[in-house]
Amino acid sequence: MGAGGPASELIMFIVAVLVAGSVAGALAYVTNDIAQGIHTRGSMLASDLRTDFAIINDPNNIPTAGTGPYNYTFYIKNIGQNPIPFTSSAVQVLINGVMIPPSNLTFIDPVTKAEITTLQPYEVGAINVTLGTALTSGDYYTLTVVLENGKKHTFVFKAP
Repeated sequence: MGAGGPASELIMFIVAVLVAGSVAGALAYVTNDIAQGIHTRGSMLASDLRTDFAIINDPNNIPTAGTGPYNYTFYIKNIGQNPIPFTSSAVQVLINGVMIPPSNLTFIDPVTKAEITTLQPYEVGAINVTLGTALTSGDYYTLTVVLENGKKHTFVFKAP
């Protein structure tokens, strides 16, 4: 019976070490999971910050063409560090909250008038919007351009 005391203390010590090791392992796993989540979110945020654009039209002088259908031209400048996909499947255009169908959008280089699919950093591209009816002259409209990553800008303009 003399050995029972130290043996039970040894067993209790081993159990305490096993419990402490389990807790430490669980804490290490949770800490690593949180660190990975912060890293992933930071990478997504950095990418989002490197992607940006501006609508650079004169709000009182929107270029127009045609007498039915009517074509309105809006200039977009890539002011970010990443190239922007510049196609009807990657860019959505809304006028006064009404989505313009992709078939009514043309993405061109304003200098060469050739269709383009990407806007490199600091390049300017033009979006030609074709409408069946003219916008009411003198009325104000809201243009919203949304990129595939969700970045959007709104622009208020006066119809010519």
